[in-house]
Amino acid sequence: MWAEVAAFFKANTTEALLISIIGTILVWMYRQFKGMIDREQQDKLTIAQLKQTLFTKLELSIASVLHLNNEDSKRQMYVLLGECGPYLTKTHRTIIRDYYKQFDRSLLYSLHALVMTEVDKLTRQLEKLNENKDNSEWLHYIQRLYAPIWPIILLAIMIMFIFMVFSLVQMGSTLWLKMNLVLLGVTIFIAATIAVSIVSFMVKRELGKQGAIRWSAIALIIFSPVLIFVINRIDASIYVFFAQVLGLAYISYSKRPREVIMP
Repeated sequence: MWAEVAAFFKANTTEALLISIIGTILVWMYRQFKGMIDREQQDKLTIAQLKQTLFTKLELSIASVLHLNNEDSKRQMYVLLGECGPYLTKTHRTIIRDYYKQFDRSLLYSLHALVMTEVDKLTRQLEKLNENKDNSEWLHYIQRLYAPIWPIILLAIMIMFIFMVFSLVQMGSTLWLKMNLVLLGVTIFIAATIAVSIVSFMVKRELGKQGAIRWSAIALIIFSPVLIFVINRIDASIYVFFAQVLGLAYISYSKRPREVIMP
């Protein structure tokens, strides 16, 4: 078999050079993506460990203020609030500022409940990250081994899609038709990107609550290109494109529903 392969490369130098270039690019891309994924996992683990340590201390400090209510416990709580500052959410900050203004103990109960929820969430996240990092079973090893391949596949699909759209545009007889073909490709690309992102977040359980209106906007972005084929009007691409832009704008500037934890 190896003799046949060697003979093929000798007889087809151009094809051999092309295969070598593509193979080199694929190996380079695999190493780059693998390095990025490994660094991202390590960064997630480090940040999660830091946040869990800080929020655990803050949870105990707030509990100390609620039970002892002396100046030392309050001073320690203020110090920890400052250390946790980069990781506090908008809800956390609102409650803390309201407490500074009113010194209402019920606000501390609300903050304490939110901090405990954050600690529990970070604990689950760390357990998952440590399992992925330390688990030596063959299935997890294979998953880590194949993880960099998916970005390469997505990139290849994207290049093929762009080439297909470019070929269709070249076939357009008028400038108006070519513009609509470009918009058709753009709308399909946007819809596919949002759909893949939603599925990815669902698999990772990182999507969170969206609300009926935000889900409607997401559905509009994903399924609106189908309208072009249903009505068989290529010039409908421009309307679909603007509908997707409006949907993306709404998702970008609207707020997700909040889960309020009461004391």
